[in-house]
Amino acid sequence: MSCIGTAGHVDHGKSTLVQALTGIDPDRLTEEKERGMTIDLGFAWLRLSTGQEVSLVDVPGHESFIKNMLAGVGGIDAALLVIAADEGVMPQTREHLAILDLLRVERGVVALTKADLVDDEWLALVREEVAETLQATTLSQAAIIPVSAYTGQGLPQLRSELERILQDDLVCKNIARPRLSIDRVFSLSGFGTIVTGTLLDGILKVGQEVEILPHEKRTRLRTLQTHKQQIEQAQPGSRVACNLVNIARSELQRGDVIALPGQLQPTILLDARLALLPTARPLAHNTQVDFFCGAQEISARMRVLEGEEIQPGAEGWVQLRLQRPAVVARRDRFILRIPSPGSTIGGGEIIDVHPRYHRRGQSAVIESLERLRQGTPEEIVLAALDRRPVGRTMLSKPVVGSRASTGLMGYELAELVKECHLAEDVTQQTLESLIIERRVHKIGNFWFAQPVWELLVADAIRLVKEQHQQYPLRNGLSKEEWRSRLHLSPRMAADVLGALQADSLLETVEPSEGEGRGRAGAWLRLPAFRPTFTDQQESQVAQLLQQFLVEGQGENSYMPPTRAEAEVLVGSEVINALLEQGRLIKIGEGLLLGSDWYKQALKKLIEYMRMHETLTVAEARTLLGTTRKYCIPLLEHMDALRLTRRNGDERTLGVIEGGVGDFL
Repeated sequence: MSCIGTAGHVDHGKSTLVQALTGIDPDRLTEEKERGMTIDLGFAWLRLSTGQEVSLVDVPGHESFIKNMLAGVGGIDAALLVIAADEGVMPQTREHLAILDLLRVERGVVALTKADLVDDEWLALVREEVAETLQATTLSQAAIIPVSAYTGQGLPQLRSELERILQDDLVCKNIARPRLSIDRVFSLSGFGTIVTGTLLDGILKVGQEVEILPHEKRTRLRTLQTHKQQIEQAQPGSRVACNLVNIARSELQRGDVIALPGQLQPTILLDARLALLPTARPLAHNTQVDFFCGAQEISARMRVLEGEEIQPGAEGWVQLRLQRPAVVARRDRFILRIPSPGSTIGGGEIIDVHPRYHRRGQSAVIESLERLRQGTPEEIVLAALDRRPVGRTMLSKPVVGSRASTGLMGYELAELVKECHLAEDVTQQTLESLIIERRVHKIGNFWFAQPVWELLVADAIRLVKEQHQQYPLRNGLSKEEWRSRLHLSPRMAADVLGALQADSLLETVEPSEGEGRGRAGAWLRLPAFRPTFTDQQESQVAQLLQQFLVEGQGENSYMPPTRAEAEVLVGSEVINALLEQGRLIKIGEGLLLGSDWYKQALKKLIEYMRMHETLTVAEARTLLGTTRKYCIPLLEHMDALRLTRRNGDERTLGVIEGGVGDFL
């Protein structure tokens, strides 16, 4: 389905022409009807002789409502430029035409309205003026057709020309990443909140959960309509009305974007190629501008990346820092205006949606942007995969506002397709070619640029090595800390670790029986590493562990040293090592048990409960020959492991993880 947008000066008959073509009055506001002037966007549709339905977006022509006009032309496929034959080209004609040119709208037709009010000689002069005005624009080949909405003159020819320019109907790309930039929000009694917009890049279906960006509000699509007809799914390129569930009209505004949850990430930083209009003034670095893309309007600071300014009629690389998040995609077209005095100064193409902050005058940055703009699929894929902040490692703090802040350094295929704006088969073939050339690396379902993978491997190993150096008596670095410090998602961390283990670069150490029972996680260590006590430490450990044995302690008086007392004898690092090795067991705050006594105690208590069904603290104390100081924390420890279940003052057997055989 195609979408046509009108354009042209105020009072040149755009809305009247739309009504004559479609039978639908696009002016829906009372004020518009009273003043006889379009103020906001209007919508209609036209059924061509081929049976094809074409959406029409009617825009206001008055200079005071140029922002409303910009909200309507962002998603159009073709333009219907309306010029009154009795007035010719006027100021808003030129501004609207400049906007269409900056948006690269290449299909269109010019309707010379009010043709019944002028003679043939005047009409010929106006046609010549219009042709000259179009000459340097994307609509230079557009047909110019005199029409009259009142007499019907030229309307059949206009319909025929619209059919001709749309006969090769654009197949709007479907990359499974639907997005709809909201250009209208309203509510109806009995239905609730309804939004409209032009759907791009994917399909929406009734019942789907969607996300409203940049606010990250979740809702559901109750119903969908196109041209007032209920539909089950909306196709890319179509005008769509979405009835949203459990979201108030006041929570939404023009420029918000509907997308599937998690598929698009708002951004406040953009790299773009900007073309400045010949009629604009030189545009200096750090100029405050208004940024328009889709139906979004956002104030921004424009940084010129080359030189101090961009000259009228010239192009240049810029970085836009937005005052609030935008939801855009690579290759989107945009318009820039200066706020005071309000005027359109230029526009261009978004090249990088999640760039890092650039220093100005960096040739490497410009070369990278040029490759991304004009590059082959291989260059585009590599540019997307290689997102290393300059001078940083994976362990560095992520750059705020950049894609690195997501912690994502590799892509799954579906995500890479959306990031690169390439077809899935093209992306897949490109990756297969690059992996043969050893320029990309695949781990599990994730793809990495080769330099990024090498950097990640180096950082992953260095983290563990530094842990060994700092804590030589410990088993290694916990898996979760390793994942967190590398900014990896759990799924990616599992795939990366699997690859490092397969290459014998890291190995996993599971918690010992006593220390690890009931706790999640494990340690990572270098294959050659083993925690080793010095001779002096070994001697101290032997003396300490004697105090945790049953032998040598009086009957009913098992009272081993507390943690604080043990640390005085051997130091905290040695105690941590003994805990990791399972030779000491922590049962409560500051309380330790010898592993042999711990196992014997559990065995006795479990056997007792099997015979007597219940167990009290007093019975446990007598059975184990110790005091309440140790007995109560041990029973609570067993509760936490689900070996026992407490019911008042009594305990019964619980769910014994790993089976009773571990203790009996």
